[in-house]
Amino acid sequence: MKNISMNKLRTLKKSTWLLVVVITFIASGAAIFSMRHFVSAQSAGQGLEVSPPSQEVAINPGKTIIIKATIRNKGNTALPMQARIEDFTAKGDQGQVELTSNSPYSVASWTKIAPASFTLTPGGAQEVTATIKAPADAAGGRFGSFVFSVKPDSPDAGAAAVAQEIASLFLVKVNGPVDEKLSIQSLHAPAFSEFGPVPFDIGFKNSGNVYVKSFGLINVTDMFGNKVADIVVPGTNIFPQADRVVRAQLNKQFLFGKYKATALMYYGSSNQNLSNSTTFVVFPVRIAVIVLIIFVLLYLMRKRLKKALKALFK
Repeated sequence: MKNISMNKLRTLKKSTWLLVVVITFIASGAAIFSMRHFVSAQSAGQGLEVSPPSQEVAINPGKTIIIKATIRNKGNTALPMQARIEDFTAKGDQGQVELTSNSPYSVASWTKIAPASFTLTPGGAQEVTATIKAPADAAGGRFGSFVFSVKPDSPDAGAAAVAQEIASLFLVKVNGPVDEKLSIQSLHAPAFSEFGPVPFDIGFKNSGNVYVKSFGLINVTDMFGNKVADIVVPGTNIFPQADRVVRAQLNKQFLFGKYKATALMYYGSSNQNLSNSTTFVVFPVRIAVIVLIIFVLLYLMRKRLKKALKALFK
């Protein structure tokens, strides 16, 4: 009888250990499912480098200002360069720009550039100036760019001087009465996510005649009204008569339930305010399924587990 009892005890112990192993395996799977892998890529360098990539200036009607940009040759071949001024305009809603010759916000006709042509030695740099003279009746915002291009002196140099262009943008605000009119068209987040991070898109529309910079934060609260995070939205220029989508992200991975996000934004010379709200749900489906499986296993093995515990603690 003693041997039979010992055999039963060994069997119960094995069953208990088997249950522990199964639960541990499932719990480990939850951790694996929740992992995120990120790969970052580094873009290759280019032969030309310009600074600053963009700048903002203000000018009074009828007055003149001078702005500068510097172009550098990072390669090992001398490059014959040409410089010119071109207007640009907003393209799409992601902040892209496009060079244009018929912009209603043209500044090229006000501007003279010097020098217009030069040679960049290997590792060398050249500073170029643009003299901007605003008409007496000018108003609102204007947008231009230094455009530097490589032009081979002869057909034989073509292989060494593949046509390249690089631009340095400048935004000009004419002092005086302006129409600053920005609105938030939408605040969007995925309606449902299993895990964070949660991305946000703020859709702006500038209906005024001058570019404005919008900045602020997105306040996120849980289903009980408790603050989860304040996400800082850095200042972003939005061109007149253009749409712009600004992105932000809630950098929390494990979230549960329904949340509310409210964008609180400011813009313009007098810090006018804007707001918009949205809701979203985060629920870790895979983890919930794993927990459910564990409870089902515990329920199905409850009698065996009870006997094993009794045998162990006798």
